[in-house]
Amino acid sequence: MPQKTSPSSIIGQRDTNTERRVAIPDSMQPELSTLQQVRREMAALYRAAQRGDVSTDELKSLIYALSQMAKLIEIGKLEERMDTLEKMATADERTH
Repeated sequence: MPQKTSPSSIIGQRDTNTERRVAIPDSMQPELSTLQQVRREMAALYRAAQRGDVSTDELKSLIYALSQMAKLIEIGKLEERMDTLEKMATADERTH
């Protein structure tokens, strides 16, 4: 099961000694393959921004990227449904 991570895992964790972001390993990144996971990450980013952990500019960029991911997930689901319907229609034509 993937580890729960904070929204800062997307943009990196701050190195408090140098005030720069350091990369987070992929194994610690949140899973973002479903709409629910993307929504959770958006909410976590919003809360992080409210706390001041994420700047407004970072928030805008990350929410935009997550929105695009959500659209791609939705499109993928629609493609799967269309494929299923097309297969059903083809099978129905063969039986009549």
